[in-house]
Amino acid sequence: MTERYALTLFFACIVLTACGPTMKDDSLHQGSLEELPAVISAGILRAVIEIPAGTVEKRQYDVATNTFPIDERDGVPRRIAFLPYPANYGFIPGTRMLKEEGGDGDAVDVFVICGAVPSGTVMEVEPIGIVELLDAGERDDKLIALPVDPKLRTVEADDIHELPQAARDILVTWLLNYDPVDGAELIAVKGKADALATVQRWVVR
Repeated sequence: MTERYALTLFFACIVLTACGPTMKDDSLHQGSLEELPAVISAGILRAVIEIPAGTVEKRQYDVATNTFPIDERDGVPRRIAFLPYPANYGFIPGTRMLKEEGGDGDAVDVFVICGAVPSGTVMEVEPIGIVELLDAGERDDKLIALPVDPKLRTVEADDIHELPQAARDILVTWLLNYDPVDGAELIAVKGKADALATVQRWVVR
């Protein structure tokens, strides 16, 4: 890797993880967050943040307690032995990637590009693309989205292909390398229309 390319990645990562205000709607936290509707309006989705940008603890929503404990692997708390999360990581409630249809059995995952927000934050987001991945033979796609609130945005794009190339490279490289145990295989990076179609496919009916 050249010094110039390394510097480009470094500064792009700063843009992705820049600090910003939070949006936490406690009125939505009375029941299971997984049961919230996925779609708010045309092209606008609801996202639940599990892991803030810039952190290394692998957290996962626990339905029973409505909390976000650190995940465990073989009885050991999971910490990312790689670069910290380059964006806020969570899921689209009201969705399920069914195992019988090739999914991983979980809700559709999402990366929300903005300043770090706390675990449990429920945000209105605009999907701009999707990174399609295969993990242990199952689809484990990652939606890429921006906050609807313009005050929270650190970048502007209507489609993932409008993001700076360095930013796209960071997201894809991170997803392919952050978990060497499970690993992941890149299928494709697709735009906004495919992202919305994926959500519609997996909406729980």
